[in-house]
Amino acid sequence: MSTIKATDHTPVEETATDRVAVGEETSPSKGKGISRRKMLGFLGIQVVAGTLATAAIAAPKNFKPEHYNRGITPDQLPATRAWLVTDPTTCVGCRTCEIVCSLGHDDVCRPALARIHTVYDPQHRLVKLAVMPEVCRQCNMADCYLACEYDALTLDPKTGARIIDPAKCEGCGECFAACPYDMIVENEEKGIFSKCDLCGGDPLCVKFCPADALKFIELG
Repeated sequence: MSTIKATDHTPVEETATDRVAVGEETSPSKGKGISRRKMLGFLGIQVVAGTLATAAIAAPKNFKPEHYNRGITPDQLPATRAWLVTDPTTCVGCRTCEIVCSLGHDDVCRPALARIHTVYDPQHRLVKLAVMPEVCRQCNMADCYLACEYDALTLDPKTGARIIDPAKCEGCGECFAACPYDMIVENEEKGIFSKCDLCGGDPLCVKFCPADALKFIELG
């Protein structure tokens, strides 16, 4: 798994060492950092492909602010400090990410329970991309968090990820209705909902992706 350290707003002065690192393509699979050039390219692919996928496959829902139940406004929610980034140009559609996700969280190999989804596009509407891994955006102004009236959604102190506490979840489905990207997962057997928790900062999907199509991005 590779972790990329960055800063939120403060510009970073590039050193000679940094300039050398830009020209080097290190291997994320070996636990080393990747170059800035590769990182920027990776993020660019994510933004473009993610936008296309949302427009072509999933129309965002319209969740109204009056449905918020946490007593705070979206801008008062602390920003996330990490997220997953996908590269659909290298994803081979093997669904290993879904298997390890469901196995790691629910002790069963059941892709339907995975917090990450593999979206297939046989009509090639995604600009010649046949498959697209979909992940939780860990939204800063997270509608899922603001919609939960049972305080079942919490913030991971390490990553800032918006996570669902299964012990507190009442299965009301408000978070499910609020998510504009359909990334909340319903467990009908247990009567609760779940979502990506970034595995506490060590995502299984990133570790086991054979195509290196997933990256864990952490802000400093």
